[in-house]
Order: sequence, then structure tokens, then C-alpha cells
Amino acid sequence: MFKSVACRILIGMKLSLKFALVTMLMLSMAAISCGDSQELPSEARGFEIIEIRPDGTLRAWISPEITYDEFIALEVPAGWIKNQPRTGSASAETDSVRSRFLRSPDATEEGEIVIEELFGFNWFHAATIIDSNVPLDDSGILRGVRVRKFHEVTFGAGSQLVLLESPGGDLYFRIGRDADRTVDVPTIPEGWALAEVTTPGELVLLLAPENIVIRTDNEDSFQGPLPELEALL
Repeated sequence: MFKSVACRILIGMKLSLKFALVTMLMLSMAAISCGDSQELPSEARGFEIIEIRPDGTLRAWISPEITYDEFIALEVPAGWIKNQPRTGSASAETDSVRSRFLRSPDATEEGEIVIEELFGFNWFHAATIIDSNVPLDDSGILRGVRVRKFHEVTFGAGSQLVLLESPGGDLYFRIGRDADRTVDVPTIPEGWALAEVTTPGELVLLLAPENIVIRTDNEDSFQGPLPELEALL
């Protein structure tokens, strides 16, 4: 599976961390191919570990090969954090969502993916958290982090997107969810709003080179802001 660091990465959203230091992103479905894109079913899960770096940044590593049981049993040493399993953001069974990472955060060319064997499994460097405390609302209901990554998400025509709008009009789209969540609808602070929209045609969204990841109290993950989302409202 891991034939080259230049392999293309296809991954459906995702990521989260339960503490303010690492309340991060995305990712629910993952696969690697060295050629044509590969799509994964919306029910697939994603598995992620976070590396705490000496400079204060956090590296997110994703494994497409580890199973659910193996991930649950995985123990990581000090300096690492294990994220909870994630699922994609599809609102309906008919939604078509494709996702891929174009390169690792520190790479200079498309297709350059850093892959390492960690704790007995292969992982790729998907994103780097560069600011783990982005203020969002006075009540502290929403948690924000600034992330560096090169992540392309494509929604097919007729897909349903869940958008989060800030008081200033910035728009973020839901990219991933906690696979084991007990609450489906998050708490939204005053001045913010949720909206569900349908894509009239194929919509390609690029999260690069930096974006803000917003986590809600039910561990939904929204990312942006992206001005092109305004056309959907």
C-alpha cells in the first residue's frame, strides 16, 4: 500500500481532540493510491494520532491501514495523543463526497506525502496545528485551532452541506463528526448560525495552505472560512 512518498492520498474528513490544546480537525475515511483516485464509502472511519513537537506545534498522522479494534487497543507514549474515531460529514445516503490530501504540510510539491511507520502501523503526515487556541465566541462554546494542510474536498451535485456562519458572515462547512457521538445537534452560541444547503453542481473546496478548524460541543468539525460558500446561501 505504501509504495512511495509521492503516493496520492484520498481521505474523507475529519479529526478532533477533546482538549483546548488539541481541538483539531477532521478526517473520517482514508486510503492511499499511487495512480487513479479511490473513493471510500461514507460509513468508513478514520484513525488519527497527534504528535506534540518541541516547537509547540502538533502533527496529525492518519493511518489508512489500522482497524477499529487495533486503534482502540493502541497505546501511545508521552508526547502523543490518540484522537477518537471519526466519520464523514454526509447528511444523506445520496451525498457524494471525495477527499484527498495533495501533499504533506511541509512539502513543496504536490504529491509529496510523508509516510512513517509508528507503533507498528504506517501513518501519513496530513496536517500540522500551528495555533491551538483561536478565540471564537465569548462564551467559549466553540473551540478553534489554526491548521496547515493541503486538503481538497469535492461534493457531488445534490449533496447536502451543513454550514456554520459567524457573526461577521464568515462561512465554515462541516467536514467530520465524532463516530460515537451521543448528541446529533451541537450547541451554537449567540450570533452564530447553522444552515443546510444543497449543491446545485459539483463543488470543489480547497483547504490550503492554512485554515481554521472549529469544534462544537458534540465534536462536529467545521473548517474554513471559505468565501465561495456564500454562493450556496
